[in-house]
Amino acid sequence: MIARQLALLGLLVVACSTQQSATPSPAPCKLAVIDGSPGFLTVPGGQFTAAPDAGDGIYYDKSLRKWVPVGPPALSADGLESVYIDGDTKTSKVHLVDLRSGNDRVVASGGPWQVAGLSPDAVYVMRVEYVETNAYGRLAIGQGLWQVPLDGSAPVQLTSDARAWLWFADGAVYGGGSTADVAGGPNDIVRFDVQTMRQTTLFSRGVRSRLLAVDATGVALIMGEATDRKLWLVSAAGDAVPVWSGGMDAPAPDYPFAVDGSDVWLSGAAPAHLWAIYHSSRAGGFQLVATFNDHPVTVAGPCA
Repeated sequence: MIARQLALLGLLVVACSTQQSATPSPAPCKLAVIDGSPGFLTVPGGQFTAAPDAGDGIYYDKSLRKWVPVGPPALSADGLESVYIDGDTKTSKVHLVDLRSGNDRVVASGGPWQVAGLSPDAVYVMRVEYVETNAYGRLAIGQGLWQVPLDGSAPVQLTSDARAWLWFADGAVYGGGSTADVAGGPNDIVRFDVQTMRQTTLFSRGVRSRLLAVDATGVALIMGEATDRKLWLVSAAGDAVPVWSGGMDAPAPDYPFAVDGSDVWLSGAAPAHLWAIYHSSRAGGFQLVATFNDHPVTVAGPCA
């Protein structure tokens, strides 16, 4: 049975009955989710309808009104192109796919690569080196951020670091902590402007920090983790506002997610078999919009 709930900021553990808050609720919509299979969840309301035409798709492409094999950051902001990597631990190829025609072309070889993001004129990838370790098995250690122009010219190296490069939005690539720091020590989140080629520190609070998503305007959602967890809405360097907090056992905003302009939908889970969906927007702030206490339901795209 699906439990539905709208909540104020700071609500950590929710019951199975529906509650209302003073915060404006999201406009009614059919949110793309995975609930055993791809489909749409009525928000608010909690009614799930399966999508029989989803096929092998895992993410709902709002622009094309169909389910596709990849989501962000491997999906362009307009939903018309996607990128994937084909290869092994020694070398790989970067493929760009036109989701309207199905045309698939290789835009770079070498690497090996991991996808960081896709802009209208370039693919951004992180070059990696695979290292075998006794404690953690095989690790992919970053070797810098690269730009792959879509005009056919050669890839260009932008940085020389082990940072995890994660996302492209608003003319910049966003990076997290070191790929070599498996234990997850304190780290910052940075923004690399691809026009000015300048890197700035977007967020640094002396805690382990994870970039969850960036909306189309460049506003980032960053989770800070120490003895507890706190989610920050970061619109610029030094401009961070906490929007959620909770203990390590509470359901917390996390992957998978979906971005639609300035709207961000996030999934959440807790060890005690509790799952959740959250919504962030300029109009409504940050809200918990649904909880599920008997099976996982995760975000798989924006509202249809």
